[in-house]
Formats: sequence, C-alpha cells, structure tokens
Amino acid sequence: TRSSAVCAVCLGSHAHSFIECTAERLWDSKYQSIATRTNKSLTLRGSDKALCVDWQRARGCGSHAHNEQHICSGCLATSHGAQNCSRAQTSSPSVTV
Repeated sequence: TRSSAVCAVCLGSHAHSFIECTAERLWDSKYQSIATRTNKSLTLRGSDKALCVDWQRARGCGSHAHNEQHICSGCLATSHGAQNCSRAQTSSPSVTV
C-alpha cells in the first residue's frame, strides 16, 4: 500500500507538479520514463498515443470505451496503472536535518 499518490510520468511521490511532469527517467533513475505530459495530457513518450489518466489512479477506470488507453505509464502493463506499478516509489524519501 502506498502512503501517497505517485506521478504518472516519473512514478515518484516527491513534491512536484504531477500535471506538468516531463521527467525522462523514473523517480529512482533506474528506467527511462514511458510517458510524458503534452499540454497536460498523458501520452506515450515519442508518440501521440494517449494514456487513460483514470487508469493510472489507484481506483482505475471503469470505462470500456477506450481499453487501448488502459496501459500502465510506468511499465506498459495492461493489468494495472501507475499507482499499483512495482516501479512506483513506495514512500517519500527520508529527509535528514
């Protein structure tokens, strides 16, 4: 279970504008990001293929009208979205003072 939402582009839970994120790598730099934001829309990087934003949320998307957009923005799986992706950040990085 995640303590906070993760960004659909970088899969990070660190404080930043999720709707404007265009990171080229995931939060831990292990993988290139698969998705990007174009005019606040979520698309596959390098194409104009739209991804369903609701699918990326923990509750998923109940619509069957656009199943081709039900792809995880973190790993391309069709079984889950970004919030449930194994590549997503599981907790906020600890801050030492």
